[in-house]
Amino acid sequence: MSKLLLVGLGLSSRHITNSVIETLRNVDIVMFDTYTSISCDIDAKYISKLIGKDVIEANRNLLENESRKVIELLNQGKSIAILTIGDPMIATTHVSLALQAKSVGHSVDIVPGISVYCYFISKSMLSAYKFGKSSTIVKPIDDYIDPGSYYTLEENRARGLHTLFFLEPGLTASSGLEVLMKLEDKIKHNVISRNDIAIVGERLGCNDEKVFAATIDTIINLNLQNLPHILIIPSKKLHYIEEEALKWLMITK
Repeated sequence: MSKLLLVGLGLSSRHITNSVIETLRNVDIVMFDTYTSISCDIDAKYISKLIGKDVIEANRNLLENESRKVIELLNQGKSIAILTIGDPMIATTHVSLALQAKSVGHSVDIVPGISVYCYFISKSMLSAYKFGKSSTIVKPIDDYIDPGSYYTLEENRARGLHTLFFLEPGLTASSGLEVLMKLEDKIKHNVISRNDIAIVGERLGCNDEKVFAATIDTIINLNLQNLPHILIIPSKKLHYIEEEALKWLMITK
């Protein structure tokens, strides 16, 4: 039988190790996950040039709905590496693929990478022990806005916990917070206001990364565009050390 490798690349090119490069040069097929996350400087073309072989761009449909195609290639004796920005096992899609491959006798190897989740929590200087469930803010579809992110924030705030929000690819921190405010206007549970503080991570892992805090109203009006972004909305119950740390991140624009 063959081998499936789930490889984390970290957040930027400087996080890719020599061990990962050598591993990719020795597999038959390399696929680059284009959906789970994005990087400031890593894409399929960059990886192809780095390892000297073709890289297949794998979208969400291939990795989820047509994952049987990956299994069929493994059944043909091909070793496959699926590359992900950050860490490969943050996405449940990859867990599902690993289980499918194992169920038909293939071996699975996981190569962890630097995750934006851990990286951003570290940069925020908030207590890692006080984070609740994370959520993804997604783009509205016509007049429909998925309320899942709002209810996650509500639950975490009720428990005095911080909330980390991933953003659907292409969504900015400014527009993501606008989505939450629209949900507040619609659901009206008094979970979030424009005067609340949020922390923005911009192009994390890259030379021009930024981490800053401001009111939600300020961040929305900044109209941030320099992707990728990620958000934290801190608990309203901060430890005094967290309060001091947050002051260092605040901007006054």
